[in-house]
Amino acid sequence: MNFRTIAAVSTPRGKGGIAVIRISGDRAAETAERMFRPASGKKLGECEPRRAVFGTILDAGDEPVDTGIAVLFRAPASFTGEDVAEISCHGGPAATEAVYLSAIAHGADAAGPGEFTRRAFLNGKLSLTEAEAVGRLIDADTAERLALSAGGLRGNVSRRIEAISAGMLSTMTALYAAIDYPEEDVGDEGEREIGNTLRRSLGEVNALLSTYRTGRAVADGVKTVICGRPNVGKSSLFNLMTGEDSAIVTDIAGTTRDILRETVSFGGVTLRLADTAGLRGDTDGSVEEIGVERARREIGSAELILAVFDGSMPLTREDRELLALLSGVGGDAVKIAVINKADRGCVLGEAELSEMDGICGSGGRIVMSAASGDGSALAEAVGAAFRAGEFDLRRDAVIWDVRQRAALEHARSALEGAADALEAGDPIDCVCTLAEEAMAALDETDGRTVEEGIVDEIFKRFCVGK
Repeated sequence: MNFRTIAAVSTPRGKGGIAVIRISGDRAAETAERMFRPASGKKLGECEPRRAVFGTILDAGDEPVDTGIAVLFRAPASFTGEDVAEISCHGGPAATEAVYLSAIAHGADAAGPGEFTRRAFLNGKLSLTEAEAVGRLIDADTAERLALSAGGLRGNVSRRIEAISAGMLSTMTALYAAIDYPEEDVGDEGEREIGNTLRRSLGEVNALLSTYRTGRAVADGVKTVICGRPNVGKSSLFNLMTGEDSAIVTDIAGTTRDILRETVSFGGVTLRLADTAGLRGDTDGSVEEIGVERARREIGSAELILAVFDGSMPLTREDRELLALLSGVGGDAVKIAVINKADRGCVLGEAELSEMDGICGSGGRIVMSAASGDGSALAEAVGAAFRAGEFDLRRDAVIWDVRQRAALEHARSALEGAADALEAGDPIDCVCTLAEEAMAALDETDGRTVEEGIVDEIFKRFCVGK
């Protein structure tokens, strides 16, 4: 494909040791040659590709502005699959801007967001899932996000989808043959083989879909709320989970009036954590009342609820009101009862604990002391709720994006329909149509057949220079 030649600063803006200006396109070598003079006296285009060359960098007026390193990558052996030049200069803001403007002045256009990675996708250097992983890798701020992105970039998901598609090829061939040559009956054995392949592919798609809960919990984070009546230790738990003294901890009720928010890595997933005001009916003013109402709204929209109780005293009226509130929270929200202040002993009876278990369900309850700083039991419970320990994020195929899930769910539905139609004795044309639909959905998952608007939306989220 022929695109305009583009340039961008590919390192963060600001002061640094070096900055890298990337140029890609058919005229990348020509543009770089105009603005860079190798110290050897050769032209840059005459230097060996993929080898660092030291020289002088010229500004837009062809005056020396800096010294630096240039590397020329010839198509198709480059990130984008086109000719690419990367010029490294000193990382001061003025020097970086001068070198970038020189690239523009000498023949390149300004790159748009994600345009280099988009070209890598369009030129077949990356699948769409791998390209999405590049964006995630840039934004990764936890070890788990880094591992998930690295696994996606290495093609873990792409290879799994390709394997499922490859496994269906023989079935598609048999179905086409049955349609083209109806007099040649596939027979009972042939139908069994086709059915087995459809069911096997369906199982593999289901296995891939089962990773979404974990992948999304790592990539996008789980909306998490810490709630409870005043002085049960919500802020202490918040500080324990964030590793910082973000929330004020005192014996005075109602200290937390607004919602404190942090994003943390906890239990092998990412939590978008909110510490809320203590839930009670008799507030001492409009500010605290607003905080309590906000806390109730947070509970209603949370994906993970950490309901904190003081285990050193019996349940109060406010505790029971919280339990009643939690019993009305539906959907897929995970509820964990955190019995805090275990260092003071637990006086809650079996009936009270059973009541918590009934309301929290699979989330269960944890007995701990936030003041002691040991959150291991809670971390384990959170990880188990989102299946964090079941997958090796660097090596297993784990999907994380709603687009990927939607395409795979489409494939699952079509495979189920094809398998059911075959077993019901429906016309072979019907089976074939549904199997083709499943194959198209698999191709869409990995970007082999995807609408241009979807591609535009994906790369729009990337930074300029990537």
